[in-house]
Amino acid sequence: MRRHQIVQADGLRTVASSRCCPAGRCFGIALVAFIATSLVGCSKKVAEAPPVVEEVAVVEEPVVEEVAPAPKPIQLSSLAPVAIDPGGQAKIELRIERNGNEGVAEISVAGTVDGITTKAEKIADAATTGQLEIQAAESLGDEALETTLQVTAKIGEQVATQPLVVSVKKLSMPSFIAPAPILLQPGAKANVVVQVERNGYEGPLALRLEGLPAKVAGKVEPLAAGQSQASVEITAASDAGDVNQKASLAVTYFGRTISTELPVQIDRSPFVVKAFQVVNVKPGETVNVSIPIERRSYQGAIHLEATNLAEGVTVAAVDVPANQTQAVLKISAASDAAQQVQTASVIATAGALKRTDPVVVRVSRGEGSFLPWEVASDRTLFPQVRKGAFGGRMTSAGKKALLSCYGGGEQSEAAVFAGLRWLAAHQQADGRWSLKDYSKDITGCDCHLAFESEVVDADTAGTAFGLLPFLGAGVTHNSAPDSPPELAKYQKTVERGLAFLMQNQVTARDPKTIGNLGGNLYAHAMATMALCEAYAMSADDRLRLPAQLALKYLLESQHAAAGGWRYGPNQAGDLSATSWMFLAMRDAQMAGLTIEATPLKRVERFIDTCAAGPEEAKLSQYSYLPGEQAKLSLTAAGLLTREYLGWKRDNPHLKAGAAYLLQNLPPESATSLGQMYYYYYATQVLHHLEGTEFDLWNHRMREHLLRTQEKQGHQAGSWSPEGVDWGKQGGRLYATSLALSTLEVYYRHFPMYRPASKPTP
Repeated sequence: MRRHQIVQADGLRTVASSRCCPAGRCFGIALVAFIATSLVGCSKKVAEAPPVVEEVAVVEEPVVEEVAPAPKPIQLSSLAPVAIDPGGQAKIELRIERNGNEGVAEISVAGTVDGITTKAEKIADAATTGQLEIQAAESLGDEALETTLQVTAKIGEQVATQPLVVSVKKLSMPSFIAPAPILLQPGAKANVVVQVERNGYEGPLALRLEGLPAKVAGKVEPLAAGQSQASVEITAASDAGDVNQKASLAVTYFGRTISTELPVQIDRSPFVVKAFQVVNVKPGETVNVSIPIERRSYQGAIHLEATNLAEGVTVAAVDVPANQTQAVLKISAASDAAQQVQTASVIATAGALKRTDPVVVRVSRGEGSFLPWEVASDRTLFPQVRKGAFGGRMTSAGKKALLSCYGGGEQSEAAVFAGLRWLAAHQQADGRWSLKDYSKDITGCDCHLAFESEVVDADTAGTAFGLLPFLGAGVTHNSAPDSPPELAKYQKTVERGLAFLMQNQVTARDPKTIGNLGGNLYAHAMATMALCEAYAMSADDRLRLPAQLALKYLLESQHAAAGGWRYGPNQAGDLSATSWMFLAMRDAQMAGLTIEATPLKRVERFIDTCAAGPEEAKLSQYSYLPGEQAKLSLTAAGLLTREYLGWKRDNPHLKAGAAYLLQNLPPESATSLGQMYYYYYATQVLHHLEGTEFDLWNHRMREHLLRTQEKQGHQAGSWSPEGVDWGKQGGRLYATSLALSTLEVYYRHFPMYRPASKPTP
């Protein structure tokens, strides 16, 4: 019960309630409203009076509340099982029945395990479908996996859940069958096929190479779906060093690296075919030649065949079985094969491996019948076909025949012509060549090296070094071989050089200096050689007097007691200077100038004092000064003078000395000229002896000179003086001149021990 106040005002009573009912329909208010309504229209105004308030008890009516109907629950559609590959994903559609429930549906997933991740989208208000993404890590798949996830959808207080079975299958891992080791040489390429076991996986595989040695490149193509053979290409740079390293062929498959070892070995000489020797065969004859094979990193089969054979010579191919260390080459010469010496190439192949070794084939009817008819039959040349004379260089036919007979050829002649071009390009305007300043006023010349800063300033020596290779090629100021045509244009070059020497020769003043060509006695001797050779070849009487005066000065400068020469007149000698003086004297003799016996006997006596060989062959080796240790270069110089002084070919000291030289062959693969002073003399010694010894030496010497000659730019045709004995003093001009004279050895001087008979009229 509520208590209400009844307020009386002007004869009316109202009931004021202190509280309204919950429904908003208060009884007191209704009563007041009723009374107020009943009074509408009264015209009598009631005078105001103080209200009378009294309390009246009112009975409160019961409140009736309205209740909304309960919503129907949401439903989540059942979910089909899902199978996922390792590293794969699946997208699942989620569908809900809202049943009148409004709002965003939140999606959650419970029960995930390591390697399984999920990502669910909310289902927007009023929408009934959404998406659930499931990801399987690449690390799964070692074993089969099955798990049940609980997927829950929630809208407000309404929740629905469905199970989702997720399975990840076990991987079938591909694998490699280990390939055979790869063996290759620098500059070579090898291909190997690697077998892939797919083990049920047929998709593409992105293969890669790892861990290759330095300066080795590799290439492997991706393996297409279904393919099971991978082709791998390995290439070694030409300057790759010997190495044995395990590389690998790999592929990443579902986050796992699968690989196989790929052993790679770089070996410059996996086997060695020791073919380098001289084979003597007569026309119409077949010889069997035993070739040792040194097995190193390769033990398999080898195929041998020969190329670059002389006309009329054949070599049968040979297949050498695995592990065999000996092969036999059958070398045949046709009955009409010309007498000649040529270096053939024995090519050994074994898969990607290849090696080329030389074998020198000499076709000869016998030692006494090797004189080329092109030289022997030329009556005009006969005076110069004497032992040691210049006849071989004076005609193109004679030069070609002698090149063939003694192991020269197109390559060696091409190198000579390149060198002559370089010399001609560096002659000064007044005809001289300068040892020190050979590049002066030469447009575009960059030949001069800082290495040459200490070169001797000796124009007489430089001019002699410039002239001698032209004379050695058969070019004088008034003649030249008829081919190649470029030789003829050098006649002017020779003329200007000779003119420079003669213009600077002493012809008056102190009688003791008459004939001096300038510089020290080394320079004078070389210039004397040039004048004498030019006179002998040209028969120009204008050269006779300068040559005779030069010889006179040289002979008067000899040390009377000891018999040698050094840098200045009448000094006690050394064998190096004495050898040059003697060569000048020999050229003078070939030119028809007279030399008395006394100076020659003195020379021989001095050379005896420099003998430094072993006790059993004392005269087989020589020293720079009497009493010193033997040196290679001086041994060669001493032996050459002995040949010219008359030693017989079978002299035991000469044979011992030649054997000593052959123990010191030119290098097989050097890149600098090296001991050119030694090579210049030794090549002449062995050429005079001819035969197998020279053929062996000549191959090494020729190839060494061809390999080290400059091939590009303004230096092309010359030889660098770096690494050359006396290169600091003589420079590029000195090195180039000695190298060219050595390449001309086949025809420059006729062999000392070759019998020559007068041609038939």
